[in-house]
Amino acid sequence: MHTGASDEEDVHREVTRRNVLKGGLTTGLGLGATALMGAARLSAAAAAPMYGGHLTILNVAYPEVWDPHLAGSIGALAAVGPVYNQVVEFNPLNPKEIIGDLAQSWDVTDGGGTYTFHLHENVKWWDGKDLTAEDVAFSLQRMIEPGKPRPRTGLLRPYIQSVQVMDRHTVKVTLHYSSPAFLQFLAVDYMKILPKHLLEAGVDVNVWEHIVGSGPFKITAARRGDSVTYERNPTYFKQGRPYVDGLTILAITDAGTAAAAFRAGRIQMTTGVTALGVDDLLKLDKELKGKHSLYWQPHVTDVWYVCANVEKAPWSDLRLIKALRLATDQEELQKGIGAGYWSIGAPFPIGSWYGSTREELLTLPGYRIPKGQDIVDAKALLKAAGYDPPAKLGKRVLDVIRGSVAPDTAQLWAVQMRRNLGLEIELRVRDAPTVINAYTAGDYELGLAGYAYNIDDPDDWTAIYGTGSRNYTRWKHPQFLEMLAQQSREVDREKRRAILRKLEAFLLTEENPYIQMLWKPWAYLVSEKVRTEAGPFVTPPSLQTVHKYEHLWLEK
Repeated sequence: MHTGASDEEDVHREVTRRNVLKGGLTTGLGLGATALMGAARLSAAAAAPMYGGHLTILNVAYPEVWDPHLAGSIGALAAVGPVYNQVVEFNPLNPKEIIGDLAQSWDVTDGGGTYTFHLHENVKWWDGKDLTAEDVAFSLQRMIEPGKPRPRTGLLRPYIQSVQVMDRHTVKVTLHYSSPAFLQFLAVDYMKILPKHLLEAGVDVNVWEHIVGSGPFKITAARRGDSVTYERNPTYFKQGRPYVDGLTILAITDAGTAAAAFRAGRIQMTTGVTALGVDDLLKLDKELKGKHSLYWQPHVTDVWYVCANVEKAPWSDLRLIKALRLATDQEELQKGIGAGYWSIGAPFPIGSWYGSTREELLTLPGYRIPKGQDIVDAKALLKAAGYDPPAKLGKRVLDVIRGSVAPDTAQLWAVQMRRNLGLEIELRVRDAPTVINAYTAGDYELGLAGYAYNIDDPDDWTAIYGTGSRNYTRWKHPQFLEMLAQQSREVDREKRRAILRKLEAFLLTEENPYIQMLWKPWAYLVSEKVRTEAGPFVTPPSLQTVHKYEHLWLEK
């Protein structure tokens, strides 16, 4: 098993943060050249790329949408990622760095408040039209369009004040305030540049047959519920890329079928989320030793939780959620679902520079071992809310996404609620699009879902705790939102950390519409034949990055 290198990440990120806020990164060469030089050093030490062949990648689901600005999960992202480009991206060969994609360089001025991107001049859409600054400006404005559903691209809304076309290949982005998170969010794979001329003509890019991209692969076929197939874009603007002739993103929802396909050599690698559970991956890693390797992300990047719609009774009384959180056995969930590879639930990533450690959490209500006092306290809260005995709440419905660990996690949690509180939780397991639509519409009372962060920055949590589109709970606490905005604008890391610790304490003790149950890193099972200019497969920094696959090839 492998983990990505992580020791330098926090140092690199903090240096970048300070340089940006001081206006020190005055050109794109500040990050871009460093990344390119690093890639060149890696390339010099690795084998030359091999051309040809077909790469098959296992994903968790068939795309629920094809418009990247409407997408919110890897089911869509892995399929849309190869057909479009971004302004910047995380370096697939060295994920600690951000490099240009459509941008060949950029200037950072006004103390980090203005970014001017200089675009490559030889980029064309598949229909032969030039990709210009007009497309970039149009797409950035569309990503933050007010009142429109933007599950991931909406994370750019707090930052972007204006987007201006300077000339045919230059775009200036003015921010409301300087933040190192802006460039990182811009490098996330959802932030795709779309063809202005087609969207303004009314073409629906949410239909795959209508897609006209600029990326390394073109879609040749899509079979609903099964697979998406691609061919190499022969006019791609990055000379020599992609290396393989074709690509298939395969959706297999049965773990046994997926494992059999791996054993038969039909699949070369996975995305971070598939039907394969931890036990399945560990078993395959052992069986296929020497042929495949299991790569773990170096940090926990994904939280699974039960959320409540606080606009609906009885969950508008947050004492109920606190009671259920106290009665949740974190240790049992972590051991029973993650085979010991995951971490207990918490508001922020376990062990991050701004979140609690496991040791700190184990001293707090809801985490204490044994659970006796927590259960007593939970029943007292329910009694105070008018539910004595707790069964007076009646049978409650928990909506669950079919896929990954969600059904197993929900089932174990329902057992805990029955055992610890006498509550009956009915599971309603449905496909991801149906459940997400219900969450978005507020047509649910309890839901179990996960949030895999885009970037390793606290600003990402505005998506579920703030006013972002992933806050399905509808919970908005003025004091909490004020602190959330305050930490985003704070340039001193230690002062920012102090605010974030207050935010976490607020969620742990005062109000919280979530029951955080698990923190996990994602894992990728990859054939040893999959190679890059850095050598073996390089683990992406998050689930939401490095999905163009232009940098991979297969050894013959």
